Amino acid sequence: MERQFLYRHMLVNALPVYPPESGDLQAWMMRKRTTIGWSRFLAFLRQLCRSLSIANSLHVLRQLVHFGPWRWMAIGVIRWRRPCLKTYRQEKSALAHFELSKTLKELRTDSFSFFGSIDSDLTRKLVRLVSHLPPEEYLYAHEVSEDVAALAYDPAIWNLLRHYFGCEPVLLESSLFVSKAEHSMPVLDQHKFHFDYAGWQSLNVFVYLTDVDAGDSYHQVIKGSHRSIGFWDILRGTLSEDRVSRRFEGRIQSVFGPEGSLFFENTEAFHRRVRGKSRRVMLNLLYASHRGLFSHGRASAAQIAHRDTVFQRARACVAQELSG
Repeated sequence: MERQFLYRHMLVNALPVYPPESGDLQAWMMRKRTTIGWSRFLAFLRQLCRSLSIANSLHVLRQLVHFGPWRWMAIGVIRWRRPCLKTYRQEKSALAHFELSKTLKELRTDSFSFFGSIDSDLTRKLVRLVSHLPPEEYLYAHEVSEDVAALAYDPAIWNLLRHYFGCEPVLLESSLFVSKAEHSMPVLDQHKFHFDYAGWQSLNVFVYLTDVDAGDSYHQVIKGSHRSIGFWDILRGTLSEDRVSRRFEGRIQSVFGPEGSLFFENTEAFHRRVRGKSRRVMLNLLYASHRGLFSHGRASAAQIAHRDTVFQRARACVAQELSG
């Protein structure tokens, strides 16, 4: 009965829930779910909105709805409709000595929790692969990397998500950001303090796959600012340095760490990427309490085809290195 409920839940919600048997992990996670059916149509609509210069207005409208007073009613309905599943999961986690209660407390208070280094063998395999990727953003990386998939569905992470959301989570995105030196580039929106959201509840898991210190493109978050999003913040989208210093003095957390460093963040808190002087690679796993309409269509068929080609070349380079 338990497995029947698991399959029914997957089909009704069209979600890639955790595999019922650990041996099915690779086949389960490598399925293509990004550019089929109406996801392609939504990708086309996104591009059309950008070309018509109305994407920002629609984004602001969505944010006004998202942060409205009815939000907690929607969360309650989702928790009722999507109870946590008891599934068969991998016994081994890449997050050794993970402290669930401490992480939950820090996330709810500060919107941020630094874990530390993940399993060294997994880190080594991921770093070896991404070392062959040119600077770019690669979407849905779990579809082309078994190691990314293993981390994305790590049992410790999913246990945290179920406690944090109070319902069965879903993986929305897995993106690899490979950035080059940015210190001489123009300041973009991602270099300013801004906030993001995905669904009524969401949580990001970030993993540095290069060493990141003060000279690199490190991540910054304003701790606890997820509770301070106001009407004018929604309209502005970003914060100036002056506003940050006046509103959030002493609450900026800079995140440094060696390759393999993992941290959790509710990105409804203001955050940014600081421009650095060297190449940086970061994995971003985005989870939510449900999959909404606008979570589809984030990648076009051309982007997915390009990603597949680049990863095929990278895997060939890794295979050549190992054989040598």
